[in-house]
Amino acid sequence: MDLDALSDSPVGQLVPIRGSDARHGAFAYFAFLPLRLPSDVVLETKTWGAVADATAALARLDQACGQLPDPGLLIRPALWREALDTSALEGTYGQLPDLLEAQLPRAQFVSSEIVEIRAYERVALRAFEAITERPITVGFLSESQGDLFMDAKTKPRDVGKVREHQVWVGSKDAPIEEARFVPPPGDDRLKAGLEDWQEWIATAWDLPPVLRAAMAHYQFETLHPFGDGNGRIGRLLIVLQLLRTNAIRFPAVTVSPWLLKRREDYQTELLRMSCTGDWNPWVRFFCQAVCEQCSSLIVGADKLTGWLNESRAALNQRRWTGTIHTMLEDLTEWPVMSISFAASRYDVTTMTATRMVDHLVEIGILEELTGRSYGRLFGATGVMSIIDAI
Repeated sequence: MDLDALSDSPVGQLVPIRGSDARHGAFAYFAFLPLRLPSDVVLETKTWGAVADATAALARLDQACGQLPDPGLLIRPALWREALDTSALEGTYGQLPDLLEAQLPRAQFVSSEIVEIRAYERVALRAFEAITERPITVGFLSESQGDLFMDAKTKPRDVGKVREHQVWVGSKDAPIEEARFVPPPGDDRLKAGLEDWQEWIATAWDLPPVLRAAMAHYQFETLHPFGDGNGRIGRLLIVLQLLRTNAIRFPAVTVSPWLLKRREDYQTELLRMSCTGDWNPWVRFFCQAVCEQCSSLIVGADKLTGWLNESRAALNQRRWTGTIHTMLEDLTEWPVMSISFAASRYDVTTMTATRMVDHLVEIGILEELTGRSYGRLFGATGVMSIIDAI
């Protein structure tokens, strides 16, 4: 951690800490304690322009969702992409087909990585539903963090509540002195910082929602309130804030795919903000993420709609009617399926499910993924390729 730069920070202070690391023994070092977020900020004209652009981009994405026959056509694929990439930012990697296969009943093998990624998806869906009734509070986010690790084989310390121990950001095996950043100690100073943050979130400051989301995300990540999962909960918080302030109606916004490609820049901008107190670079970086991801999601929505229309036309051309059309419609929500899953979901015989799947394979809508004669899986690779590009 750059102690010299942080010692002159106008938005926080270094505080001495002592503790013991199981791998490296006792330590005496410093942590960064941020000041309360301001009620107003002075920004450059260029930065206000970026805020306006991001606000407009969110409105376009929300409009695009509203014009879809079912907004879920984009919301669910966007969430899959977010779940994969927000987890990858924390070092947990998975592939889209594995994530989709794990959603099938009686999935044969689910890796610990996919369990963790699916946990984020579950937490996000619950939070999207709850945010219409519940304000954003430390308690709400603590519940989400606990849920995130509910099925984990190894749970972090202080799971489901604000941490009471010291953490640091950096290489897993490095001592605290080599950390990239050391957040506040898990004592009354952290709790006070979170109380201030919660009050700031709840106050109707005269600031655009995008700017408030950028500022709150910085402060949350700097406080680092949990033993693990701060990045994932903090990026989920962005969407929750935008929903809560009615900046968006649909939770289709994703920033992790963009941030994953710029992981080093993301970490650098957060740290730079702590060192300089200059909001301009961080806010512009944040707004660029929002703008470019909104554009990508709108393109994805158009492609998914186009894929669905072309696929419907292919079925109509062959005069295939009945349940196969329902199966087709569902492929944007269930792009991976098995014969047994299809039979159960559509309440048809195994023979009928096989015939429908074979029809969709015949015209290239589905492809066999496993290369085996038993327990075969089929995937709508056209849908998956669109999701991968979001």
